[in-house]
Amino acid sequence: MKLTILGSAGNIPIPRPFCNCEICKKARKQGEPYKRCLSSLFIDDIKTLIDCPEDIAESLTRRNVKDVDNLFITHWHPDHCFGLRLIVQAHYDFALDKPNKQINVYIPKRVYKILEEKYFVIKHFLEEKKMGRLVLIEHGDKIKFNDITIEVAGYNGKNSTHYAYLIKEKGKKVLYAPCDTIDLKQTFTDLDLLINEQGYFSPEIKWEISFGSLIKRLNKWKPEKTILTHISENEIRRFGWEHFEKMQKKYPDLNIEFAYDGMVINI
Repeated sequence: MKLTILGSAGNIPIPRPFCNCEICKKARKQGEPYKRCLSSLFIDDIKTLIDCPEDIAESLTRRNVKDVDNLFITHWHPDHCFGLRLIVQAHYDFALDKPNKQINVYIPKRVYKILEEKYFVIKHFLEEKKMGRLVLIEHGDKIKFNDITIEVAGYNGKNSTHYAYLIKEKGKKVLYAPCDTIDLKQTFTDLDLLINEQGYFSPEIKWEISFGSLIKRLNKWKPEKTILTHISENEIRRFGWEHFEKMQKKYPDLNIEFAYDGMVINI
């Protein structure tokens, strides 16, 4: 199984528009790995994308992704799904007013209900114009693509507004949980890889999972390896790039790495 981190930033890309802090200036001048697009993951073997933020076109172009067959959405936030138009219209023939290909768009039922309000054009794209094939999914569903199975994991079961995806192939298990995991109630064990949001080093941010709480989760779940994504520009600015290396050295037994755009993982 080959996975590619297309984007590894938090809800704002790095560099942040109009920002002239040292972090953003370095990202503009040196590019990757300091430059980061918004969070998304590509499963190369089955041409499957998880999340499509507003800058998804740039991420796909930078990684030379030639096609996408399937798209999974984790939750309704713009930095995870408002690039959907660019994905479903990529195969649309505007002259003939019909799609040349329909991408399968997998969205949890409750998330779709929220999107009907927050991103109301989604019904126009998927239900009226049929630009993509809408597949409504629920917690516990298992979707099989050749040897790879993707299991839908609601943070709070079927009542969830946020979802993770458990990717399985030939006994290997990867959990992708990129955002708002402070609300993740389930326990996942025997993971070969956990791709999780970074967590905030700033202890006063009460509505996000703290890095300390994340470490407790890792000690409980004991994944073989953890890659931390959804990396906040504010946290880099406040603590510095060297803080990431310090945290890796502080917890050597947890096998932590910090994601960067273009990171390729073979499981």
